[in-house]
Amino acid sequence: MSALFVISVSVISFAIVVTRRRTTAVFLVAVQSVLLGTYALVHGFGESGALLVGGVLLAGKGVLLPLGLAWVIRRAREPHMIPGELPPLARLIAVAAVTLAAVELVPSLGLDSRAADQGAVALVLLGISIAVFRRSAVFQAVGFLVAENGVYLAALSVPEGLPAVVEIGVLFDLVIVVAVAAMFTTRIHDEFGTGDTSLLKDLHD
Repeated sequence: MSALFVISVSVISFAIVVTRRRTTAVFLVAVQSVLLGTYALVHGFGESGALLVGGVLLAGKGVLLPLGLAWVIRRAREPHMIPGELPPLARLIAVAAVTLAAVELVPSLGLDSRAADQGAVALVLLGISIAVFRRSAVFQAVGFLVAENGVYLAALSVPEGLPAVVEIGVLFDLVIVVAVAAMFTTRIHDEFGTGDTSLLKDLHD
């Protein structure tokens, strides 16, 4: 896997870290998923059936799950933008510092290139950071998608690819997570008029 491709999908994650709009974040993660799916499709023909299946699944994830999140955004409109735990610039600096340090220290994961090792770790960390630093439930769901894209990037870089049943199982788990996040978002919005998860801190038994 080329370093340029890894950098491209990583830059998309950094853009999600700083964007203010939920619709933009959903669009960006869809683009990232489609890029990974396209890569798998291009390299899957004639090389590995598992890679081909992975590409089909990722292409579906780049369309179906973002459409589901877009429906949630339309269903649960926010009266105002939900701020993150940190301002965008501070968030970007903090996330970039942690991610760059981690990718330099990560040992070899046995993938087909050093760039793939670093890219997979970077996407997982960026996804977790998005979920941690954003108070919107939709952003947190997007963070899970980004982290899972890191897992898929690693899977695409494993020699001969992963078994198709493993990739289908991971996608099924992800669909469940996003579905729960969608129901969680609409429930919070119906109760509080917003999808700001920080309001849950005030709940008591």
